[in-house]
Amino acid sequence: MHWAQLTITTSQEAAEAVANYLFELKARGVEFKDCPASTTRIIAYYPLDDSVGAKVQQLRDFLAQLPAWGIAPQPAQVSLKQVESEAWEEAWKAAFPPQRIGKRFLIAPTWEDIAHAEADILIRLDPGMAFGTGYHPTTRLSLELLEDAVKPNHYVADIGTGSGILAIAAVKLGAQHVDAIELDATAIPVAASNFRKNGVNTQVRLLQGDGLKAQQGTYHVIVGNILTKVLLPLIPDCASRLHSEGHVIFSGILETELSQVKSVLEARGFLCLQVALEAEDDITWVAVLARRLF
Repeated sequence: MHWAQLTITTSQEAAEAVANYLFELKARGVEFKDCPASTTRIIAYYPLDDSVGAKVQQLRDFLAQLPAWGIAPQPAQVSLKQVESEAWEEAWKAAFPPQRIGKRFLIAPTWEDIAHAEADILIRLDPGMAFGTGYHPTTRLSLELLEDAVKPNHYVADIGTGSGILAIAAVKLGAQHVDAIELDATAIPVAASNFRKNGVNTQVRLLQGDGLKAQQGTYHVIVGNILTKVLLPLIPDCASRLHSEGHVIFSGILETELSQVKSVLEARGFLCLQVALEAEDDITWVAVLARRLF
């Protein structure tokens, strides 16, 4: 069987929206590749049939609409080529091997029958189904900081849950309850499926919305693996919704944006406790752990 490999090069801020739209168009697999100059390459696979041309046009129309929603997709380039079934399936699976993150996390795709130690925290995901699978630096950094921040019986908020990986991790670290908040409607069923696969759906409340405005109560940990331009306006709400001894974890930050994020946090009464960095493809990503001072 022949397959269509659709490659889109776009801005990092548009990557999540584009990937979710590709799945809305029934992609069989999606992978991310960071590129220099703040761009991301997204590769999707579709059966090679008469509908491919229409899907490409729908994608182009979607990219053209993004600026009206406050998302800049430029530079946006779309290319299409034919590949053999076995070639793309094996290449796609090879891009998602099981991996260890932090001291205890073991992230594995659902098709892997993997042995693990009793102390391991095993999270199973279908890679590519939504943003956040553990194969991107921002997700890895978030998991590493979560591992030390979440304690038994904590209440946690995961803003921009995507695949749900951080919410799953929080429950498996002992959190009593997690509010997993996602604005993108196409990511909601993906997260719900992953919660069921990992046996955490009773401890996680999945909500569609924008940030914490509609939620009540306070949280011991608030985590957001989201772009800086989305993060900054949410910091005031985080300050008011955080437990007096709570922590925030923010990832999705470029190294060049760190000083701006720290300034906004400090202005809202936060003290930055830890800054974690990871470089990939000439891009350095940053995650920040902070707590309230007042």
